[in-house]
Amino acid sequence: MNRWKKGLIAGAVALGLGSGMYMPAAQAASPWEILFQGAASMAYVSTALSKIDDTDEGQAEMLKETKRRTGFYDNPAYQERVDRILGTLEASPQVKRDYVVYVVPDPDINAFMTFGRVMAVNTGTMDAMDDNELAYVMAHEIGHGEHKDLVHGAKKSVGLATAIGMATSGADGAGQMLGGIIGQYMENQVFTMGQEKDADKLGFVILADSPYNLGGAPSSMAVIKAKYGDLYHEGLSKVLSPNNHPKTSDRIRDNVKRMYEYSRKQVDVKDKTVYLNKQAVYTGTTMGRYTDEMRAFLVAGKLARLAHDNQLTATSVNGNQVMMGTMSLVTADNADEAFKVSTAINNALTKKK
Repeated sequence: MNRWKKGLIAGAVALGLGSGMYMPAAQAASPWEILFQGAASMAYVSTALSKIDDTDEGQAEMLKETKRRTGFYDNPAYQERVDRILGTLEASPQVKRDYVVYVVPDPDINAFMTFGRVMAVNTGTMDAMDDNELAYVMAHEIGHGEHKDLVHGAKKSVGLATAIGMATSGADGAGQMLGGIIGQYMENQVFTMGQEKDADKLGFVILADSPYNLGGAPSSMAVIKAKYGDLYHEGLSKVLSPNNHPKTSDRIRDNVKRMYEYSRKQVDVKDKTVYLNKQAVYTGTTMGRYTDEMRAFLVAGKLARLAHDNQLTATSVNGNQVMMGTMSLVTADNADEAFKVSTAINNALTKKK
């Protein structure tokens, strides 16, 4: 048995049985007694998982074990970045629980939430995304934590037969079974399609409560799509499970729709073009690592927040910059293009009035 699982089982036993509960030893019993033992075991599972997920002790144990499993990238700059973003996101009134985050030395784009409110973010994710995009990925994982998706899934996986087996196997056997369930969920990140969609939805709300660009939501999904195609599979084991996540293109579309609704139905993006009050005002162009689509999302994200806050005003041009007040909306390819974008936005604002 792997060392991390041994520690996990020990933690499950310590946290689950530390309250004075006990598991009855195997003995001859009537069917009613066996069913009663099974029900008691399911209650034990619920209590043990709650302790692991809700307590400071459980969080510390899971942080230690998860770091041991994935490795830990000991880089102060990377750690400071995820700590700063997490702290900003936790200021949202939607976030009721406390989280910890660490960095995994893995070049793949991935992040995950596990038991104990522990979040992990790969170096590959941090290197591929700016703060606005990374903030949405982390907000999505907080969504899983707020909904307690792992805990609910693990509880559902414990059927009556398993519970009866736990009841008749004693404390050590029960702890091993519980540790195995936790290990499976840590390893495979078993989320349903509905849970993923709900985490996307709450993640956007949390992002909107922060100062980050709302366009980071669809743009982060565009980063993932550019590398992995239309299906992206989270999880430590990277086991292909094509039905547990929405298509990445659908996640992009849904986040664009959320921006549109947030902007009071004033800002939209279609085919890499930003629309303000149904008038085309900016078509994205590639710049650096940002594709034309990503740049359109980020410009739309700025306009959407301003529209939501009723702060849309006439734009001006400063060199290649299109400005709305003191905010730079976009850096155009040249001054002439900046003037065209500025004029288009001002015309759209006039039409709205």
